[in-house]
Amino acid sequence: MCRMFGFEGTPDFGAVLQKALIEAATKDEFSANKISHDDGWGGVWYSDSDQSYVRSSLAIFEDGRANEFFRSNNKLITAVVHARKAATNEPVRGPYDSHPFSTHLGENLVYVTHNGHVAKLRSHCESLGVDVSELNDTEVFTYLLEKQNGSVEERVRKTIDLVYQPESAIGALNLIILSLDRKGNRKVYHYCDYPDPSKELYYSLFTLRQDSGECAVMSSTVAYKGGLVDSSGEPVKSEVKKCPKGELGYL
Repeated sequence: MCRMFGFEGTPDFGAVLQKALIEAATKDEFSANKISHDDGWGGVWYSDSDQSYVRSSLAIFEDGRANEFFRSNNKLITAVVHARKAATNEPVRGPYDSHPFSTHLGENLVYVTHNGHVAKLRSHCESLGVDVSELNDTEVFTYLLEKQNGSVEERVRKTIDLVYQPESAIGALNLIILSLDRKGNRKVYHYCDYPDPSKELYYSLFTLRQDSGECAVMSSTVAYKGGLVDSSGEPVKSEVKKCPKGELGYL
C-alpha cells in the first residue's frame, strides 16, 4: 500500500505534488485504517542537463530532503516519486527496498514505482534464476521487465500479462514508470487495476493536464490532498480524469 505520482513540468509544479504526497503519506484518509506510509520513500527526476535520484529508509514526512527534492534551476523536468507502506510479509531493509527501482531496457533507462502486491511464483524463480522469495515484489516486477523483448511499452504489457497468471496478482496492480532514452526523450507510463470494487477510492489513479502543458498522474489521496478530487474521489476540476482500469497509458 503506497502513494505515488509522476509528472512532466516545472520544479515548482513538482513541489506542489510533493507537498500533497507528504500529506497523503502522513495520514492516508482513503485507506481503511488511516495508515501512514512510513516504510521509506524515493524519487527520481530528469532534465535535459541534470538528474536527482533518492531512495531513503525514512518516511517521506520525516526526511528533510523530501521538501527540497524539487529545488532546481531547471525549467522542465520529468519525475516519479513514491512513499512506501510495505505489503504484508514484504521486506523492509532500508533504502534497498524503497522505490523507484531502476533498470536498463535496451537503450532506455527505466524507473519503476508500484502500489499493490505481486505474488512471487515458482515460475518467476525459474525464469529469473533467483529465489524471488527474498526479493521485494516490485523488484520482481522490474526483473521480469528485463527478461522481455521489444519496446518499453511492449515489455511493460508483457510483464503485466505475466503477473496476471492464475493467483499471481493479489490486491492491486498500480504502476507509474519513467522511461528515458539516450536522445533525452522522456515518458511516464501508468497502469491501474484492482479486483475489489470496494477499494476503488483507495486504488484509483488520476491524471491532471493543465493548459500550461504540465501534466501528472497520481494516487487518489495525493489528488485529494492537492485539491483535485473531493472526499468521495470525484474530480473537482475538468482537467482531472480518473485513469481507466486495466489500461496502460502515458503522459
